[in-house]
This record gives sequence, structure tokens and C-alpha cells, in this order.
Amino acid sequence: MRLWKLTYELQDDFSSPVTGHSYSLRLFPRDMISQKVESCQCAVCPCSGESRGRDSFGNPILIGCCQEPHTRFQVKMQAFVMTEDTLEPEKRQAYQLGMYRYETELTKMGESLKKFYDTLPLPDENTDEWARTEKVMDILWTSFRYVSGSTDFNTKAEEAFSQGCGVCQDYAHILLALLRRERITARYVAGAIPGEGQSHAWIEVYREGFWKGFDPTHNRMTNDEYIRFAVGRDARDCCLSQGIFKGSASQLQQIYVKMEEC
Repeated sequence: MRLWKLTYELQDDFSSPVTGHSYSLRLFPRDMISQKVESCQCAVCPCSGESRGRDSFGNPILIGCCQEPHTRFQVKMQAFVMTEDTLEPEKRQAYQLGMYRYETELTKMGESLKKFYDTLPLPDENTDEWARTEKVMDILWTSFRYVSGSTDFNTKAEEAFSQGCGVCQDYAHILLALLRRERITARYVAGAIPGEGQSHAWIEVYREGFWKGFDPTHNRMTNDEYIRFAVGRDARDCCLSQGIFKGSASQLQQIYVKMEEC
């Protein structure tokens, strides 16, 4: 087991004052069997009121608002998390996880992905879901390049694959698309790993009562260096920060994420 100090800082600067700023945050580590949250503190400024709870996927969420005019919005979260390199058990039965077997708008296959899928070797009858995922992930890693800034939050798996490059979100969406084509139960994960300076994304695959993590960006299985914030069908279910406001202002967002082992 390993103990991590996790820091997440977000700052939005507006070109002119905004009001009626409502926001939702999912940037908090989940308390799970494979990771235990020892403590978690979050400060939001400015803030007129907030409430905490969990969304429909069980992700910790903070919802708040700021009514007074402001040109800067800041979030500072610090947590201490104990992680263990072990499988994450799933209480629900396989038939209750159907939402993770169907494509979404972001993971829907187009012609490029369908052609790529047709080139994949057929799975051996004795190959389980995790072994198949590892094989497909390795093939994807040799066929796709990481290029920072080449896509955005709304980029679909087909769009990223067609251009041949993307970021961690795109790797995850593409691998999800390929696995769901084979009816493998798989979900999107947003979280953090050491040395990135920003959030990270990977996937988890279900088999016989457990979830196992796979990181297609780095072509490896996850371990105790990964901290989960949110899980869902795709990135939209796991959006770490969302907001709306009143005002005709442009917005500049800066995010800083750091994991330090204690």
C-alpha cells in the first residue's frame, strides 16, 4: 500500500465580471476498496452556497454557485489517499452493468474505426476479457500517437482516430469503442497519476465480479500509482469541472495536478 498527497488546483480568469456562476465539481478521489481517502479538503472562492453528494455513477460531486460579480474563480483541493494494487470488486451483477456495453456519442464507431476493428485478430475462444483488452490496447498503442492539444473535450473517438493522434481521453474513448464492439463491459475513468501535472484518463474492464484498469496512453495495466476521481460511460459522465455564468466574458482556465508519495 502507498500513501499519496494529492493536490488539484483550478483557476478560471474572466475578461470581465460575471455573475450567477453555477458549477459542479467531480475532482475528488473516490473512497473504494483499492483506494482509501484518509482526508480531503476543498476550498472554492468565491462561493455563495454549495452542497455535496454523489452522482448517478457514485462519483463524489460538489455543486455550488456564486451570485456576486467576479473575474476570478478558484478551486483548491488537497487529499491524502492510500492506494493498493488490487482489483476493484463490483457489487452489482453483470446484467446490471449493461450501460457499459453500449456505445455513446463519444465512443460511436465511424468508418475509420470499423476498418481498424476489422484488422484486429479474432479472439481465441480461451481468451478472457482482460487478456483480450491487453491485446487490443497494445495494437492501438502502435497505431495512434499522443499529441497534446490536438483534440478537445468534445472530440469523438472516430474523429481522433481518423486524424491519427490525440490525448489520454481519446485513447480511452477509442479503446472503449473497440471493446464495446465485442460486447466487453468497460468504463471510462478520470483521475490522476504522478508526473503528469494534469488529470489523466484510462479505462476499467469488468470480469467475474471485478474491475481491472488499463491505461492505453501508456500501454500498461494500472497499479497503485493511479487515483480515481470519477467513472462513467465516457468523459462526459466524468467531467471534473463544469459551469455556467451570466456575462459576455471570455474565459482562461488553468489546472494544476500533483501527486506526491508520502
